[in-house]
Amino acid sequence: MTGELIVSGGGSTAVAVDELFAEAARLAAGEAGCARLAELAGGLLGRLGRAGGGAGRSEHELALATHQLTEAAELAADLGRRLEEAALRYGSVEQRLGALRSLASQLAAWTLGASLRVAVWPLLAAAGGVFLGDRLLAALGVPRDAGLPALRRLLVQPGAAGALGAGLDSVDELAAGAIGVPLPVAVSAGTLIETPDTAAAVLLGASALGGLGRGLLVEGRVAVRPVPGPAGGPGTGVVGASAGAAAGAGAAAGAGTAAGAGAVAGGSAMPGAGARAVPVAPPVGVGALAARIPPPREGGPQIRLERYPAPDGTSGRWLVYVTGTVDPALAAGRQPLDMTSNVHTVAGRGGNASPSALLEPGAGERAVRQALAEAGVQPGDELIGIGYSGGGAIVADLLGDPELGFTAGANLGGPARVDPGVPLLNIEHADDLVPGSGGGDRPLGPLLVQREVATPPDQPGPILTAHELDAYRRTAELVDASGDPRLAEFSALVTDFTAGRDGGATFWLAEREPRSAERDPEAPPDGEPGISPSTGAR
Repeated sequence: MTGELIVSGGGSTAVAVDELFAEAARLAAGEAGCARLAELAGGLLGRLGRAGGGAGRSEHELALATHQLTEAAELAADLGRRLEEAALRYGSVEQRLGALRSLASQLAAWTLGASLRVAVWPLLAAAGGVFLGDRLLAALGVPRDAGLPALRRLLVQPGAAGALGAGLDSVDELAAGAIGVPLPVAVSAGTLIETPDTAAAVLLGASALGGLGRGLLVEGRVAVRPVPGPAGGPGTGVVGASAGAAAGAGAAAGAGTAAGAGAVAGGSAMPGAGARAVPVAPPVGVGALAARIPPPREGGPQIRLERYPAPDGTSGRWLVYVTGTVDPALAAGRQPLDMTSNVHTVAGRGGNASPSALLEPGAGERAVRQALAEAGVQPGDELIGIGYSGGGAIVADLLGDPELGFTAGANLGGPARVDPGVPLLNIEHADDLVPGSGGGDRPLGPLLVQREVATPPDQPGPILTAHELDAYRRTAELVDASGDPRLAEFSALVTDFTAGRDGGATFWLAEREPRSAERDPEAPPDGEPGISPSTGAR
């Protein structure tokens, strides 16, 4: 399906290429048009009959036209129903295959766990052989990069993400098999334990062990401050005639108030930071939103906020952009968009009886909340969010917070296995592993768009080529160009949100404070000046 958009979700089990749904919509429109014309022709024929006839050939042709138009409407309706039934059957088969894959993963995980009780020494020997083999290749001068094409070929298989999600959902069966829990009990209990619960248990264990002295997966305090935006970035520079509106939006974007901070931050806010806004033109469609997501770059801003005046003039409308994972390390450092934050984001989706209830949100989510407060988001303001990778997972979680005014959101390649109750568009590449890291279960509510994009394994480039931000930006542009009525409706929702008015953008840099600051909040971290709670300066 390379290049094709596969669309599903939106409250339906139907799955098909976007062209099928677009054709079904055209058939529905054709049915309605033919039925209307048949009704008009029939009405005219009736008036001729009441006038006493005498029309002869004209009356006959009208009767024939009425009959043919009625048949055309029935044919269009039948074809439309057949297309929808085909999509529903395909989706039903996909669901059944997914259930079978999940059961197979549970059985395989339990079997592997049980095997560990008798095969632990052979496995350790095999691991040692891999280690020594790597050293042998290095001694012979064989570059490790020579194995990258093979690794990339393995990781970009279209079923790899689904396999990863099913595997993560089956970690509890693996553990059950290792400690001798009977298979039926393990499988039955495993249906109640999902990836967020496993992630929460791992985090609680890491916290109890003090992050093994290195801060592994242990969260800390986070602070945000406004920074200058990139020169000439997407959307910057007012192109319309509403420069005055943009200036007003920019002023409001920097006017953080105590009321706004209390309503949004959910943590320590820094009122009065005084962000300076850059005039921006309104985005048109999902592709324009994706183009404005900050790139995941160390030292660069991770959050971009744009404020637009609402038509009623009494509230604001905000577009929220969150970048992806910047630091993939497991040890929590200054960078809050890291793997520690990602694991906390996934773990926070467990139920009330889950260990998730004992965890605080990840640093990335808390940073976004603080930035919203600092920028001046007020109760009653409306927001649309879009994020990439880990930032997409953060946006999906924020959509479900009733205290925030999110009305819609989009996730590009993040593990967002949630249904927030407002329109959510998940864009995933079928050959990208990252979306599967949130588990295998997928709710039907959010719209899902999938496509295969990975470059050939023998070409140079990153290992996870399908996860690149530029690749997701291209897919977002295809969403805008799609004829699928659901995708067209979502693109229109984004475009209409700003009412065509210019706005103001601010950029925010978030940093996690070192663990030394956690032990003594009054002391500057590691001998450096502390982060000012009022200005964000050091």
